[in-house]
Amino acid sequence: MSLGVVSALALILLVLLLLVTGKDTFSIFGGMILNFLAIFFVILLIALGTPPLATAFISGLVILAIIIYFSPVDLKTGTIAYIVSVLTIVLLVLLILPVQYFGQLQGFGNETNEELGVFSVLIGVSFGQVATAMLLMSALGAIAEASIAMVSALNELIEETPDLTDQRLYHDGRIIGGKIMGTAYNTLFFGFFGGYLALFIWFIELKYSPALLINDKLFIAEVASVILSMIAVTLTVPFTTFLVVRWRHRMISKSKR
Repeated sequence: MSLGVVSALALILLVLLLLVTGKDTFSIFGGMILNFLAIFFVILLIALGTPPLATAFISGLVILAIIIYFSPVDLKTGTIAYIVSVLTIVLLVLLILPVQYFGQLQGFGNETNEELGVFSVLIGVSFGQVATAMLLMSALGAIAEASIAMVSALNELIEETPDLTDQRLYHDGRIIGGKIMGTAYNTLFFGFFGGYLALFIWFIELKYSPALLINDKLFIAEVASVILSMIAVTLTVPFTTFLVVRWRHRMISKSKR
């Protein structure tokens, strides 16, 4: 029955994509399927003993390529967005490592002790490294979405006003980036809140104090994931603006030859 519901929802999504995007439907839908297979492959590799963070990083590069190049964007937009995304996840990894080290976000919360009591956690995989991989993978979608939106908006701005100065382009990039960040932040926040609504209700029923709540492992791990994703989205704004300006200078130099 559950599989039937999921299949029906997937069919509705496919029909709506056909109505809204037309010929781009199959690249978008195909990209989603490939990403699902890629994530499943990452889980399989980590379970077989590959280093979780290295596996997540390399796979993340592939997943970003699928997200960006299977989107209905031109080659220039996709290339800049991909470079921005790669730079962002490199910096994100450098930030995730100390966050995991000092935050100790790995493992399970007290709420899962009863369910996991009958299982062994000696699975031969470092839970700390799995936590860093999880933090990285959870930010990929937000990074790709923000970079594509920024590049597309700046390219359209340049096409409409080709005499725009670099200073003005940087200024407009900050304005555009602020709007994209606002919507992305809300998407991440409400996605987190909606996904853990039942857990929050449970916390209230158990009469968790504020101090106990903010030190709960499940809660803190998800909050850290959301904040890291927000930081990644923020980093895409200056990176994208800088690369678009450099690309523009390169095209102008080529046209003068």
